[in-house]
Parts: sequence; structure tokens; C-alpha cells
Amino acid sequence: MHSHYFIGIKTPSSIEERVQYYREKHNLATAYKAIPHMDDLHITLLFIGALPEDKLAPLKRHLAAIAQEHEKFKLATDGLSYFGSPKGPRVVYLSVEPSTSLHALQQSIAAIGKKDLGIESDNRFTPHITIAKKRKITGDFPIQKEAFTPIEFHVDGFSLFTIHPSKSPKYEIIEHFSFE
Repeated sequence: MHSHYFIGIKTPSSIEERVQYYREKHNLATAYKAIPHMDDLHITLLFIGALPEDKLAPLKRHLAAIAQEHEKFKLATDGLSYFGSPKGPRVVYLSVEPSTSLHALQQSIAAIGKKDLGIESDNRFTPHITIAKKRKITGDFPIQKEAFTPIEFHVDGFSLFTIHPSKSPKYEIIEHFSFE
């Protein structure tokens, strides 16, 4: 059985207070099966899934090359949002302000995913930080989108993560790729 992987940006502890505020305000643990550990908060750039061991070294080389082509940048989380119906979203997340640097990085990584791993590009990239997912209740559980004063943070690179489904935290950084 192959390990599962994704490429992402680990989010800083500076957003944890906001995450906790919304989890408590909306009592998310009552309605959702998956409440990510604070150490697991991230922005996914590319979900890979199962990957044979022999594909790992070439992938790391290509990711290191991508890191050399990008510079450090700032991001900001600026609101509470969701995927799905407002009557009962399937994913609740903190939204991330639009960023040309982030978009360019994600496109570079998606191109490697397509070329090296055969992962079809999804042009609907919506940068977000998941705070709850997988509803466990039926019926309405309404959540309102909400803006807040942006919380800015610096991005100095990205990471290749492996997934340990039965552990908490469940995401482990295999390698971090720093920008020049």
C-alpha cells in the first residue's frame, strides 16, 4: 500500500485564535466529524493521493526547482466561508485573500503534478484553510459567511506532506522547500 501525499503551505500559529473562535461560535465539533488539529492547518496547493515510492525522489527534485523560481510573499486570511449549501456546508474554512504570488506557485505545482504524476489540473483553485469538514448531522446547520480584519502572514516556502489517517495530528512534513 502506498502512502498518500499532498503539497501545501503550513499556516502559522497566529491564526489559531481565530480558528478556535469560529469553531466555538458555530459549535462545529457538534456538526462535523473532522475538526483538524491546529498543527494540521494548511493551504493545499495540490492533493496527490497514493504515490509509489519510486516517484518520490523525482517529485522532490522538481519541487525544489519550483521553489528556486519563486520568492517569499505575504498572505492574509480575511474571513469565514464554506463549500456547499449555506444551510449546512460540507466544508467550513478561513478564506485567503487573492494573491498573484500564491496563484503562480499553485499553477507551477499543478503543472508538475500533471506532467510527472498524471494529475489533471483543476482550474478552480480556491485557497483556504479548512477548520471543519465531513458533516455528521442531517438537517440544517446554517453558517453565515463573515469577513474579519485580515491576519497577515509570511510564506517562505511550501512542503510535501504525508498523511497518517489514524494519527492526530495526521499530516507530517516530509520535506520543506524554501524560496530563494
